[in-house]
Amino acid sequence: MSQYFQIILLVLNYVLEYSQADVYPFRNVSLDWRVRVDDLISRLTPDEIIDQLAYGGGWNEGVTPAIIRLDIKPYSWTTECLRGDVSETSTGFLQAINLAATWNKNLLYAIANATAYEVHAHYNAYQKQGKYGVHRGLSCFSPVINIMRHPLWGRNQETYGEDPYMSGVYASYYVRGLQGNNQRYLNTNGGCKHFDVHNGPENYPTSRFSFNSIVSEYDWRSTFLPQFKACIDAGVYSVMCSYNSINGIPACANEKLLTNILRDKMNFVGYVVSDDNALINIFDEHNYTQTIADAALLALNNGVNLELACSRDDTIFLTLHDSYKSGKIENKTLTDRIQPLIYTRMRLGEFDPMEMNSYNQISMNIIQSDEHRKLALTAAIQSFVLLKNDRNVLPITDVKKFKRVLFLGPMSNNPIQQFGDYSPVPDIYYTTTPLSGLQDLFRSVSWEDACTDGNICLNYNQSRTINLLSKGRYDLIFLSLGTGQIIESEGNDRLTMNLPNYQQQLLSDTITYTSSCDTTIILLLFSAAPLQIQLAQYSKNIPSIIQLGFPAQETGLALKTALFSNGNKVSSKFGRLPYTWPAKIEDLSSITNYDMYGFTYRYYRNSIQPLYSFGHGLSYSTFSFYDLTTNLTDSTKVKAGSSVEIYFRLMNNGPYLSDEIVQVYISIFPQNTTLNTSRFQLVSFERITDVPVKVQVFMSAIITKEHMAVYIDNKGFVIVPCLIKIYVGNHLPTRNSINDDDLLVTQFTIDDNEYPVGEYISYATNISPP
Repeated sequence: MSQYFQIILLVLNYVLEYSQADVYPFRNVSLDWRVRVDDLISRLTPDEIIDQLAYGGGWNEGVTPAIIRLDIKPYSWTTECLRGDVSETSTGFLQAINLAATWNKNLLYAIANATAYEVHAHYNAYQKQGKYGVHRGLSCFSPVINIMRHPLWGRNQETYGEDPYMSGVYASYYVRGLQGNNQRYLNTNGGCKHFDVHNGPENYPTSRFSFNSIVSEYDWRSTFLPQFKACIDAGVYSVMCSYNSINGIPACANEKLLTNILRDKMNFVGYVVSDDNALINIFDEHNYTQTIADAALLALNNGVNLELACSRDDTIFLTLHDSYKSGKIENKTLTDRIQPLIYTRMRLGEFDPMEMNSYNQISMNIIQSDEHRKLALTAAIQSFVLLKNDRNVLPITDVKKFKRVLFLGPMSNNPIQQFGDYSPVPDIYYTTTPLSGLQDLFRSVSWEDACTDGNICLNYNQSRTINLLSKGRYDLIFLSLGTGQIIESEGNDRLTMNLPNYQQQLLSDTITYTSSCDTTIILLLFSAAPLQIQLAQYSKNIPSIIQLGFPAQETGLALKTALFSNGNKVSSKFGRLPYTWPAKIEDLSSITNYDMYGFTYRYYRNSIQPLYSFGHGLSYSTFSFYDLTTNLTDSTKVKAGSSVEIYFRLMNNGPYLSDEIVQVYISIFPQNTTLNTSRFQLVSFERITDVPVKVQVFMSAIITKEHMAVYIDNKGFVIVPCLIKIYVGNHLPTRNSINDDDLLVTQFTIDDNEYPVGEYISYATNISPP
């Protein structure tokens, strides 16, 4: 009988608690956030907390368990927002590496903001249906801000290129675009990844799941950490720890990385989520612990808040239940780990009345809205990089002279592969390709893939292609080649820089067998990273090459705008490369070598000339730069710790209305010549749009103390006695600034005592997104 009454009391207590859920302090909107968070956590049992930490998702049922007695619903942490609502039917914005190629930080903010609205629209729809699961939450695993270090890495396309300053700027803008500017609520919450020293390989020559990145302290702090500091300074809510080990310690169990650097030195207050199955990999791939329970304890104690796993069977945080019962986990550790998770859900509005949060009113009508499709088109146009334009064959102002046109190659009409990896679900209704976007401009159009198996191109119909080229007498050929996500993607490195399989032969055959010397061949490249195209660059038969990247749904329409005049109007809107394009893969060390010497423009070997430099890109117009001055009263000396402002003018020399991308670099020459420094460092960039012919634009930039600092072991970042040169123009300086007559150059000296700047710094300071 006593057991019967005990059950009755438990039921009555449960009913009473559930009926009072709405009046708990954690639901009181007049209280401070922290008070509400602490109140909610105080009502959770240790087992409930552990379950909240364990179910970070990764598989569809991997949502946090509901806590019915407190009327708390399940939540999905697994949402990808790289450039649209990934894996949902959403506006197909261009791939991240394309966003970087625009050199337009405000555009990244706009696309992040549009992405957040579409993610929230889906969330609202799923909430009304009571559906939970992967891609149905508001917490974004985006942006990816790893450095593009080697051209064969499969995930280059997800990054913002090779420069830590540029990546830091973009991270700041993208995170703030995702999170919104509502003073009370987040639209979505951003999450920067992958932390850290994670830049390949994926699967060749070894697996990312067990790879150990050997990195010097100089390279770690100067290349692989600064953009994450910028992301944290922007107020990001989460950071994802990576698969690899760093100097022998798995990133997701790395106390130095997750506690000493991230929380103690960078002042991160958000949550750390593991990459998918990264925690079980501590045990079974890195062989770093004796048991999976030990791996779970290590990850928890060293800073992981949330586990992402491929399945429930792979979720090792569930072993924390037994570890807690055996006294191996302190209550404070559990409350510390769950605190930022609950705070994030609070700021997303989960525990407030729905009507208080205007984001809850976003409807599905915003998906593929006119405004978002126009934004995707604008961004795609600005991301194309004109690599070559001999004889000024572009822009095309008179389409009538091209009576017979051939669209050739496996990327001519390949709508899925032009999206790249991690895309929204492609909507063919809104998607245009080179063929579908341009064919209506011409009287007679032919189309030939040449590769019967698409861009893999193991099956190349060479005889048919040669016959077509030698007898067709075409006026214009659009040769569309490239990789797509089937060739380069997460989990799939390239083995070579060559065009895939027989595409290399197709390029050669097009050059060799095109019958008429009057035929104009325009090479369109779809890839995330450099390809072996020296044959095309040095061929007189191919006057124009355009790197398209993965422009997604607006590819065809963007090409129509970029390459052709609109009536009598011509406008140049091209981007610039956010990475160095090596002439050949032999110019670089192995992808497993994390010594930065020889990688990226900052440390490229002086003895080796790339095919195209970082920042390279042509325009239909030419620009001149004038009148470089500074704010210095003594034009040659700067006090250590002071910033330097520069001022200059640029002018469009014509012949067309044009965008220009202004690039400011510095070189540091310490008096102590044994110190490590980069060759050049980007310190400012700006995209100026629609500059009329013969119109001058006044510009300014700031070189900060962070830009002037160099890393010294056991000292951190320090400004030392040195000479600093400043270069202003629209391209990277050449070696020793020889033959850079089109760049503005000035210099100043610092001869004070050493000036400490910080142990861990961001180069991307003074960032003010809209």
